[in-house]
Amino acid sequence: MQYRASSKLMVVAGAVIVLNLVDAVFTIAYTHVGFATESNPLMHGVLATSPVVFMLAKLALVSLGVLLLWRLRHRRTAVAGLVAVSTAYVMLVCYHLSAMPEALQLAAR
Repeated sequence: MQYRASSKLMVVAGAVIVLNLVDAVFTIAYTHVGFATESNPLMHGVLATSPVVFMLAKLALVSLGVLLLWRLRHRRTAVAGLVAVSTAYVMLVCYHLSAMPEALQLAAR
């Protein structure tokens, strides 16, 4: 039973990493065409420096957070944190996808 729970949680952790990558790609694309701005002040400065540095920093920071929660997976709060973060990323990616038609229209101008 423990193995099954860990494998499900690994899928959740992997989803956070992948969804973070998707969020970063949308953020770079939307800010490039002027459709959006980065709302995190720290990451806004990194994005202004370079999209590549932004992508590396975002992937590294989120991956470290997921690793920490994975290492603490025996605690309920860590499991809840992983599930909450994955849910938030799913909602964020849905938001990005819903905004895509408008962003494409803006980019075509």
